[in-house]
Amino acid sequence: MGRKLVRGIAAVAVASAMLLPGAAQPARADTDGGISDPIVDAALIAWNVYRSGGATPEQIVEFVRIVTGALTGLENEVIAHVDGIEAAEVLGQAAAVRIDMLDYHAIRDNEILLETFALDVGHYAQNAASKYEVVGRKAKDQIGLAAQVLYPITLTARTDAGWTGGLSEIEARYRDLNRAIVADLEPTCRSFSDPEPIPGQIFIRYECEAANGEKAYGIDHMVGNTWHSGPVNLEELKLEAARNSSWAAARRILAGQGQ
Repeated sequence: MGRKLVRGIAAVAVASAMLLPGAAQPARADTDGGISDPIVDAALIAWNVYRSGGATPEQIVEFVRIVTGALTGLENEVIAHVDGIEAAEVLGQAAAVRIDMLDYHAIRDNEILLETFALDVGHYAQNAASKYEVVGRKAKDQIGLAAQVLYPITLTARTDAGWTGGLSEIEARYRDLNRAIVADLEPTCRSFSDPEPIPGQIFIRYECEAANGEKAYGIDHMVGNTWHSGPVNLEELKLEAARNSSWAAARRILAGQGQ
C-alpha cells in the first residue's frame, strides 16, 4: 500500500510537470543530429535512471517527451522504407510502444499495468536483438534504431517498477548490441582525385555512405600552401552521413556511457 501511495504521489508530480506553462513539447526528429539525436538523449536518461535505481518525476517527463519524439521519427523516416518482414515486425512493435508511452504517467500509477508494459517492451527489445542477427545491412540499421529506443524504455520501466533482478543482464545485451552495430554498420567512404591534376594543387572529393543509403560529401582543395576547402575529417563525415542511422547513435550512446 505504501509503495502504491508513493507511486501515486509521483504520478501527480509527473502530471503536474507536464501541465506547467512552457513544458517541453515532443522532440522533433529533424534536429541537427537527425533521428539519432533523440535516440541518444533517451538512452542516456535511461542509463542514469538505471544507475541511480530510480527515476525522478522530471526525468520521467523528459524521457517520455524524448522517447515519443524518437519513435515518431522512426515512423516518419524509416517505416516507409522498411526492408523485409523482420524489420517491419520490429518497427511495428516500436510503433505500438509509442502509443503506450503517451500514457506512461498513467501506466506507472498502476503496478499491474506497469509490470505488464515492462514485460512487453522487454520482449520487443529482445526480439529486435535476435532479428538483428539474421538480416542484411539495411534491415540491421532499421532494427538497430528500434532496439536503441526499446531497450532504454525497458530499463526505465523495469527500474520504475522495482524489478532490478534482470537489469544488469538487459543493460549488457543493449551494450553488446550497440557494439555490434558500431562494428557492422560503419559508413563506407570513397575518395576521387582529379584525373588531370594541376601542378601545385590538391583536389580530392570524398563520399561517405551510411547503412541506410544516405550520403555525406567533403572536398580537400589546396592551392600551394593555402586550404580553400578541407582538410576533410573522415570520422566527422561518417557521423554526418549516419545522422539517421543506428551507427551514429550507437557510437554516441557508448561514448556517453564511458564505453
